[in-house]
Amino acid sequence: MTRSSAAKPQGFTLVELMVVIALVAIIATLAAPDFQRLIARQKLNVVASDLLVSVMQARGEAIKNNRQAIVQPLVSSDWSRGWRVFVDLNNDKAYTEGTDMLITTVREADSSVLQFQVARNTTVGNLIGFDASGFVLGADAGQVIFSSSVLGTSYRKGVVISRTGRGRICAFPAASSGADQCAGASE
Repeated sequence: MTRSSAAKPQGFTLVELMVVIALVAIIATLAAPDFQRLIARQKLNVVASDLLVSVMQARGEAIKNNRQAIVQPLVSSDWSRGWRVFVDLNNDKAYTEGTDMLITTVREADSSVLQFQVARNTTVGNLIGFDASGFVLGADAGQVIFSSSVLGTSYRKGVVISRTGRGRICAFPAASSGADQCAGASE
């Protein structure tokens, strides 16, 4: 028996490699829109969580300092631009630098990737405030709802604040359903 000295070639041919690259490119193109939606959903979840943390922080500061504490948008009533948490030492429900005690400032989300439209209950408006007992000031109980320009109004997340001062994150139905309240929002 004689053996052939020629070794069997191993590896991919150029044609096989080009077919695999073309398939990967097609699959990546199909997956890109879903990946963008996944990122948008996650950013909505993060913004809602950040606002809930700020609301609970304000409530805790109000109780700790025995004074009213406020969560207020940085720009008029536009919650999508960010907000600040402060102890309102002069009880005017507006942040005054040098007078009020600033607890934290949360800046706007990455608007280059995601733009937010914020729908809010009219009772929330320009602030969410807590008295020294941790209860919501006046009729400030309500909700702040975030939606995404990428997702449209099909997926909305928000923070619901009860009159007792408890906050929670809630998924809201599509805006087309006409419902701006999640199950059990009125406590």
